Amino acid sequence: MAATSEILKKVREIELVTRRLVTTALAGQYHAVFKGRGMSFDSVREYQPGDDVRMIDWNVTARTGEPFIKTFVEERELTVIIAVDMSASGELGTVDQSKRELAAEIAAVLAFSAIKNNDRVGLVMFTDRIERYIPPKKGRSHVLRVILELLEFEPEGHGTDIEVACTYLTNIQRRRSVVFLLSDFIADDYERALGIAGRRHDLVPMVIEDKSELALPDLGLVALEDAETGEIMWLDTGSRNVRKTYKNTAEAQIAARDTSFRKLGLEPISATVGESYLAALTAYFRRRAARQ
Repeated sequence: MAATSEILKKVREIELVTRRLVTTALAGQYHAVFKGRGMSFDSVREYQPGDDVRMIDWNVTARTGEPFIKTFVEERELTVIIAVDMSASGELGTVDQSKRELAAEIAAVLAFSAIKNNDRVGLVMFTDRIERYIPPKKGRSHVLRVILELLEFEPEGHGTDIEVACTYLTNIQRRRSVVFLLSDFIADDYERALGIAGRRHDLVPMVIEDKSELALPDLGLVALEDAETGEIMWLDTGSRNVRKTYKNTAEAQIAARDTSFRKLGLEPISATVGESYLAALTAYFRRRAARQ
């Protein structure tokens, strides 16, 4: 684990980068997509010719003897929950950044976008269990706490259980919220729970990937350790058949994951370690805004 001073430095770096992105590249896009829960009652006023008669407040009209109508305002405030997979596989990173650090940076972008929109932000960290829950709040200091937690927190679990995370999200947040689920989705048997959470909330899967997970380099005989189980396996990466089998297995997992997303009507956003995620985020926001 990095020293506290190093982590705080990293938090400040992430804040500078992500706030600049939110202010420039993503300005207005988040607002256009996530517009609040609907309309809420504001006040009453005297009826004027041309007003919708369906908006007449009959109680006030009866009491005053004059027609009054109800007025409404848009409920802007949303609750945004960022759920982050903190399993051991997140430590993987073949460039200058791990999947966990990439997830923290993307979470910061989403969190700063939310508070700029006057929304509340909460955090769920999970592995094969729920590790920590930070209730939704507003403000810069709260977002900085979220980033710090993501970088500093040492989880107890090592595996990934997306079903546990989805069930928790369904139960802990009764009111419909926007949920960004950040994970590599290397897990089993989560489709049903993901579907339930997707019906309860506005669920956006964010797939955090590293290219090394998709193909083995030719390095000869190497020992590979499963970060989540600790199991060590010796592989002859010099063998073309071994590399092909590994690639086919990885592609099959990706295909199964994407099939589940399509079946559930979920549109994922993909981010790869070492590559810019800005294009994927802006493209998602634009597609969704166009549909609305």
